[in-house]
Amino acid sequence: MSRGQDENRVVEVEFRVDDPSYPFVDVSRTADCRLDLEVLFPHSDGGFVEYFTAEGAPANRILDPIDDTVAVDADLVARHHDGGRVRLHVRDDCVAITVAECGAIPRTVEADGGDGRVVAEVASRSDADELVDRFEEEHPTVTVDDRRRRCRSTPLFTRHDFTQSIVETLTDRQREVFLTAYMNGFYDWPRKREASELAAKLEISPATFSQHLRTAEGKIFSSLLDTDDEDVFIE
Repeated sequence: MSRGQDENRVVEVEFRVDDPSYPFVDVSRTADCRLDLEVLFPHSDGGFVEYFTAEGAPANRILDPIDDTVAVDADLVARHHDGGRVRLHVRDDCVAITVAECGAIPRTVEADGGDGRVVAEVASRSDADELVDRFEEEHPTVTVDDRRRRCRSTPLFTRHDFTQSIVETLTDRQREVFLTAYMNGFYDWPRKREASELAAKLEISPATFSQHLRTAEGKIFSSLLDTDDEDVFIE
């Protein structure tokens, strides 16, 4: 294989997670539903925030398994007749956090009926070995199901890279405010949550919430449009 062909390939590592001590696995088992991770980002007060879509169970049953879990705060931010969207503030280590901290791309984090699956993408076999070693140390009940090489979905600049390049322009608080607004229906029409509600959830004032949100939006639009806000004006 030529050097160019090799640079265009990545390694996927697939893990099996069936330990109910992981909240997303426990929820899927107890509520007999499916959970898929949508977004993962650091919480300003420590730990990480994870948003999962849930399907296959009434919304009021989804959070029952983790109501008494000390290390996890959970709430249902959207609901429908067969599931909803779940927000978890996780303070202890979890599999998705380990993937992110290793610099890997979490392609899949899901659980269905108590069977969890994590698929992480890394650049090389040595990176895959490091990721597996980290999992063996921090998550001894998680097992490796498969390792495989495949071509990148986008050769030089993946969608994940592009997203990360935008997200990294934001401060932790700006990122938290923007993603909280987005994931809780602030941008939906009709709007599902008002700024005052989301500010209270984050324990900040509505004015501070709006300030962070506007700044984050400006940075995101600037990155998308490849402009400098200070250089853009209307005559």
